[in-house]
Amino acid sequence: WHFLFETLLLTIILLGWVAGRKCQLIGLTGGIACGKSTVSEILLQENLAVIDCDKIAHEVTRRMSKELAKAFPEHNILDKDGYLDSKKLGPIVFADKAKLRKLNKMVHWRIALATVKEILYRKFVLWESHVVLDVPLLFETRIFSYICCPIILVHIDHREIQIQRLVERSKGLFTREEAIQRIESQMSMEYKKKNSDILIDNEGTIEELRKQVLTKIFPALLKTLD
Repeated sequence: WHFLFETLLLTIILLGWVAGRKCQLIGLTGGIACGKSTVSEILLQENLAVIDCDKIAHEVTRRMSKELAKAFPEHNILDKDGYLDSKKLGPIVFADKAKLRKLNKMVHWRIALATVKEILYRKFVLWESHVVLDVPLLFETRIFSYICCPIILVHIDHREIQIQRLVERSKGLFTREEAIQRIESQMSMEYKKKNSDILIDNEGTIEELRKQVLTKIFPALLKTLD
């Protein structure tokens, strides 16, 4: 049924895309703690529309709080107000692949559906000509990788830098071992690099990152308008 659902979503998007005003959907993804959100902020500053799928995922899982609590009854994953506490759920699922698969099976299709609704809203209501789809799991969810062009990947090749940034970003929430668990739960960076159109290396400074965004991404977008 997952295949049928993906096919249905893809059909809806494609039908919507060929009808009405042209709109380019740009994929933005990257490994955890690689700086994808920073690139997204730079694109926003340059007046590109961005759909933040992290925010959509948060809203979807928040609405599913009671359902998720029932799915993991042996754990207390709610906050004091009865909503999902991702800081509690994260260590549980990233330490157990079976539980991670269970969570993904419950939430991914709902997040995908909510994202499709936002894409169509941007196209037919706001009439935006370029929309950046900021998706952490662009390749893992597959469906959006079919329709995004170009696909931008923000990466860090040196594992130690990625681990250090993730631990620092968590402000003590993750140990080194937990950071490694989260990194290793994601798809291979080599696979993502081979299937992306624009590679942004974020091992340097914020100024170097901004320069790459301006010199690699925008010229590529201008070519699509020729």
